[in-house]
Amino acid sequence: MKTRRQFITTVAGTAALFSTLRLLHAVDDGITWLVQYDGKSLPASPWAAMGKPNAKLADGALHLSDGSKDESGAFEAEWRGDLDGQEIIVEARVKLVSMVGHRDSPTATWPQRDGAPICIQVSDGKHEEGILLTPAQDKHAEAAKGYLRTLTDRFAQADTRDAFHTYCLIIRGEDMAVEMDGKRLIEGRDAFWRPAASPRQFIRFGSTSKPFTGEAQWEFVRLGLRPATTVAVEKSPLKITVSEPWPLNVETKNTESRPYLYDMGQGLLLTSNPQGSDALLEPYIVRRSTDAGKTWQAVAGTEQNSDSPQELVRLADGRIFGPSRWTRLQPNGMLTGKTTILDAKAETFAMHDSTITLPTEFMPAKAGEVLLFERHIWAEKDDSITAVAWSRRATLKLPNGRGFPERHTHLLRSTDLGKTWTHVAHVGLGGEPAVVRLSESEWLAITRPDAHMSNLLQHRSLDGGKTWTFERTLEEGSVMPDLVLMSHGVLACSYGRPVSNLMFSLDGGRTWRDHRVISDRANFNYTAIREISPGRLLYMHDGQIPGTLARINSVYIDVEKVKP
Repeated sequence: MKTRRQFITTVAGTAALFSTLRLLHAVDDGITWLVQYDGKSLPASPWAAMGKPNAKLADGALHLSDGSKDESGAFEAEWRGDLDGQEIIVEARVKLVSMVGHRDSPTATWPQRDGAPICIQVSDGKHEEGILLTPAQDKHAEAAKGYLRTLTDRFAQADTRDAFHTYCLIIRGEDMAVEMDGKRLIEGRDAFWRPAASPRQFIRFGSTSKPFTGEAQWEFVRLGLRPATTVAVEKSPLKITVSEPWPLNVETKNTESRPYLYDMGQGLLLTSNPQGSDALLEPYIVRRSTDAGKTWQAVAGTEQNSDSPQELVRLADGRIFGPSRWTRLQPNGMLTGKTTILDAKAETFAMHDSTITLPTEFMPAKAGEVLLFERHIWAEKDDSITAVAWSRRATLKLPNGRGFPERHTHLLRSTDLGKTWTHVAHVGLGGEPAVVRLSESEWLAITRPDAHMSNLLQHRSLDGGKTWTFERTLEEGSVMPDLVLMSHGVLACSYGRPVSNLMFSLDGGRTWRDHRVISDRANFNYTAIREISPGRLLYMHDGQIPGTLARINSVYIDVEKVKP
């Protein structure tokens, strides 16, 4: 027979158990919460520690830190739920305290490679994704607030460290919208992409990174299900098929990376890429392919040559024209470069000097300020050449008085085969530009605003590139976009870092859809695309395949329009 004390203890324990069950399965705005942590005690079952989380309670929140560069520090709980007609809701109230990431920079974090110091990660048993928080970066004027990011390719500038904020993930199928304090910051179409490593359904919060460190305060974390707000997941009007990858055949072991790709017609493809370590005036190489990018041969004389062309276009007379990526500021204030003229088969070439004229506000004025030719170039009907370039000058000022580089994209024109270049138009803020002609009058440009991982910028011209308007900040990021208008009218955009991505638009870039992660191998994650036959893209990216010398790889991507 139980004593009175034992009976009271049993009743109290049973009441606590039923209270916990009511908490876990409470319905809130149509949401049935399946698992949650309330911040009032240290995480306990069903939560389990991952790595070595340093956890303590203070001021009504869990102070969770990961100070180790050898261990992660997070908590994980499994959940069970039928997702038919349901969407996953994840909520957390968090205040970021500190974080150190890649190269000691909180804005340069590679979650797929290194984990994330302050994140929420979710798996539904088929896919897994999540968000990470980064603080302000004093070295970057544009990152003065910090970022709310997905683990892959979506970015939203947000002040994550000023106070507690409530973050919400709304997951339906492969879509994952992200809100902060009730405001939608990331639409997240196709953002819940990554195939799950196992059929387990789980939620994690804290640090999943071994090499990087972070600290945050967590008031609560919870996951639940609710009836989907849309009747069905939209069926894509595109069928996208990705081939198996193959490596670029390299002649010797080197630091090949960052490919650029050009279709010369007549069955000839050219690629240009650096053979250095990401520095000013690093050497480039040009290669040619006559088998749709399966194999490549170096153009003799372009190897390890900082004057090798980066942009390439076929002229009306059949020859191939290309300005060098690099330009040089001379002691007398002139800006000079090189122009390469190749024969029709891109087997031999000659070079001559170029001079470039820019408006004063964009003209390099000292060491480290540069003008770079980048990616897109056109041979016009009047035999002139229009090329895309971008300038970098230390015109921004940080609070400490230090100059900070500001990037601007331009159109340049030459009427004398590259001997002289003059300024045609200022496209807008950002470097590493991609420019596409949607029609004679409508042109679109996407640029990278600065040197850290952040949103891409989109600009549009409605008068044939003469004047440009900044259209919007994309949620997609972060480096080296490329644009191709395919023969069936689909606009393709590749972009990279921390993974290598691709997305499409059916309305000239006003909306983007059908996002794909082509590779999550980490390197520079620069990408390039060209339509090499109707509906088929050749996609090149850097990310080394184990067991090969190459750090540049390729895939074919077939894009087919299908009826609704």
